[in-house]
Amino acid sequence: MGVVVGLFYAVTLLGAGGLGLLQPLLRVDPVIIELTQFGPALGVLTVFLVWRRGWRLWGPPTATGLALSRPVLVRLLTVAAVATGIFAVAIGACALLGVDVDYTHPDALTHSFWVIAAAQLLGACAEESGWRCFLQPYLRTRYGVVTSGVLVGLLWGCWHVQVFAFGPAYAVAFLISAVALSVILAALVEGTRGRNLLVAGSFHAFVNLGLLLLLPEESGDLRAETIFSSACVLGALVVVGISAAIGGPRTRRQERDR
Repeated sequence: MGVVVGLFYAVTLLGAGGLGLLQPLLRVDPVIIELTQFGPALGVLTVFLVWRRGWRLWGPPTATGLALSRPVLVRLLTVAAVATGIFAVAIGACALLGVDVDYTHPDALTHSFWVIAAAQLLGACAEESGWRCFLQPYLRTRYGVVTSGVLVGLLWGCWHVQVFAFGPAYAVAFLISAVALSVILAALVEGTRGRNLLVAGSFHAFVNLGLLLLLPEESGDLRAETIFSSACVLGALVVVGISAAIGGPRTRRQERDR
């Protein structure tokens, strides 16, 4: 497992770095889509190519199904509710603490909001093909939902190397938000029967669009990032708590059987 995860992560880091250098050369506006989001897809592709002969027999599990089903539709509604709740809490906290929400009207964006939304969903799905459709189910074969979610969150957060330029306090706050969001996603994709991509990609796109329109946390604003990370932690506690209340006994029995 360590070799597989190490190869995936190394290619993801290097691939994202290369794509980041390529973005200005191709003149792709990062507001529409960031090419670095395709780094995790390159990581998964590399793992597949290295072990392609034995993939079906012992290869890492993947969960990239896109087919709609009743559980997936329920998860998608949950995705919208959780994302809305996180931003509602964050905006409310900003209002109470006097932190600028920095709202951007969709008409003020450099491109059509719907073009940006579609591109954000594409980029989010490309990124989630690695994090929640490969790494999460792979680690889930050995660890529980929360533990695997935390591990993926730490790797996912550290992959955003640009945040470390804002200082250690900001980086810690960002990592907390990444871990919390990862735990939320781990709980949301649990039980989707391999159809993780649409659920994870939709939640990721919702969060990215919310940050684009509402919060200046990616500008290095420590207070905004701290508020957002706190809202994410609260969201993770709520989602994990509800998931445990609904499916906890069954999950524990399945773990004993496994």
